[in-house]
Amino acid sequence: MLLFVVANSFAQDSKSYDIAPFIQTAPVDTTPPVGFPYPTLFNFYYNDISSPQINAGTVGAMYFQNKFYLNRWNSTVLYRYNGGEQGVTTFADSVTYQGAIRDLTTDGTYLYGSAANATVYKMDANGTALSSITLASPAVARTIAYTPDEDGFYVSNFSDNISLCSSTTGAIIRTLAGTSALTGKYGMGYSNIPGDGPTLWVWGQGTLADPYNKLYKVNPQTGALIATYAFGPLPTGTSVSGTAGGAEVCQIGDKIVLLLNYQNYALVGYILSTVVPVELTSFSANVQNGAVVLNWATATETNNQGFEVQRKFKGDYITVGFINGNGTSTETHSYNFVDSKVEPGIYSYRLKQIDFSGQFEYSSEAEVSVNSPTEFVLDQNYPNPFNPSTSIKYSLAVDSKITLKVFNVVGQEVATLLQGNMAAGFHEVKFDASNLNSGVYFYRLEASGLDGKTFSSVKKMILTK
Repeated sequence: MLLFVVANSFAQDSKSYDIAPFIQTAPVDTTPPVGFPYPTLFNFYYNDISSPQINAGTVGAMYFQNKFYLNRWNSTVLYRYNGGEQGVTTFADSVTYQGAIRDLTTDGTYLYGSAANATVYKMDANGTALSSITLASPAVARTIAYTPDEDGFYVSNFSDNISLCSSTTGAIIRTLAGTSALTGKYGMGYSNIPGDGPTLWVWGQGTLADPYNKLYKVNPQTGALIATYAFGPLPTGTSVSGTAGGAEVCQIGDKIVLLLNYQNYALVGYILSTVVPVELTSFSANVQNGAVVLNWATATETNNQGFEVQRKFKGDYITVGFINGNGTSTETHSYNFVDSKVEPGIYSYRLKQIDFSGQFEYSSEAEVSVNSPTEFVLDQNYPNPFNPSTSIKYSLAVDSKITLKVFNVVGQEVATLLQGNMAAGFHEVKFDASNLNSGVYFYRLEASGLDGKTFSSVKKMILTK
């Protein structure tokens, strides 16, 4: 989960765990090689766990919705375990999933995988297929990694070149020439860490003759090989000799973790980075012309999908909008949101910052008071000129009977937008002119207040098609 701080005033909570984890051993064959710069976070050695027996065809390497996922490629069984930064703790459940998936990836909302062919399944948290896309030939998704930077899937078969395909159409965006030389490709993960940049991690399957699993660090734009790390040797003469499984980069707690599955053997997490907080340096709410204007700024962002804007008025918080974030950035970014659908009263606002893995954090609250208008006002429409719709705002000092109509340049009425009794306050109405021709139009507000006061105002607007 991303840390969310306001003006550096929020401290990270200390971590404590009240669940006894599985014994995390580090067999010699999963010990990182000399020169591997990423420390081990945990080592879940599941080869000798008999209940449930999960080592038959297990290739999953996934952390999703606060659970570890271990799926079997040779059946429809998917195992889910509780845990976090401390590693796997307790068995949660097993479910029947899509089945035959070799490698899993996620966009933070859904799981994706393929049965080593051109069909990529979109799955829910239970592994149930919701839809699928077909990759353009010759792409095959034995291994798969999602990139939020380009909204695509990196895919490959054992000895093919790696392709980046659209996550919506399956079309090939580019092919990484020369990556066919990375043999035994079985798992992939994608990361974009400040200081390291975009990286594609390729988990290569070894052989009995060469019982080392190869981890390739690849440039995802060019396919250039950045580094190779050999894990092993795995014990010869056994079913796990030189065998790799799935791979994925996930956020677990405040760490970016590379998960590697040694098929039928162990799930190991290696720390790529500690998350730089989404540092919220300011958050304010102000009233302008009866609308609430929210402004906030960030100094740094990591894995930031965006912000839900939430409002509370005479009840619980509700979501009133969403503003996209800037992913991972060390630059300052400013945001704003206008909430125009408010009546007089006292409001509280907060931001729900959501990262690409679905985890979230709330900001502090900002309170604002919206007062009743003291006079009748008809505002200029916005935008103006417009095509084909525009917004018209107006203010009523008291409860009134109103009409709001639109006329052409010769005085003919072309639309009645409002007619009836309206409460005092700030109001807004949308005008859709799709059925009108380009030109100059006028809109007129007439109001008769319950206190006997009357009001009439006309404004000009321009429709440009």
